[in-house]
Amino acid sequence: MRKAVLSVLCAVFCIVVLSCASSGGAAASGDAGFGEGIPYVGEWVVFTDENDNGNSTIKMDVTEKDGMPAYRITGNVTTKFIYGFVGWMITPDAETLENLKNARAISFKFVGDGKRQTVKYRISNVKDYAHFEYHFFGDAGVEERVEVPVRFFQQPSWGIPVRMNKANVEDISWQTHESWRPGTFEITIWDVRVHL
Repeated sequence: MRKAVLSVLCAVFCIVVLSCASSGGAAASGDAGFGEGIPYVGEWVVFTDENDNGNSTIKMDVTEKDGMPAYRITGNVTTKFIYGFVGWMITPDAETLENLKNARAISFKFVGDGKRQTVKYRISNVKDYAHFEYHFFGDAGVEERVEVPVRFFQQPSWGIPVRMNKANVEDISWQTHESWRPGTFEITIWDVRVHL
């Protein structure tokens, strides 16, 4: 009886882990965890579709969570530019960039609005914006933590496939609504870490 219950519990655990990993759930934990990690240090920058004649908007406010800076990002994505978009990135300092080249995973905490978002591991040999990405989501207003093994980042199907060469990494960035889902958004991100 005890063996049967244990087998059922193991099966349920495997289903939950595989489902979370494949669907882009809040905690991508296909591995047993990558430890505490090293804080990602760099400059936070926002961008929009303005250079593509779009009028999407984005605003970043710095608040505080867990005794550290937290970045609250809000805005509105439109389809004036047919592929409307906004995003934000952390341009890494020299030490963080070296850590990214050797990263096994990245992690961060967030509170979102319940909609799916995307984190990107950007490398210089991607020339068509089809950067390696991972989708994540969580319940609106609930604090979540995402830990993404670098091997989970995949290029979107519309891009020209390239080999992921971590030596060419540039930064980590995020992107929210795209043309298939315009509208307002809100997300707060903090405690970004690189796991070696």
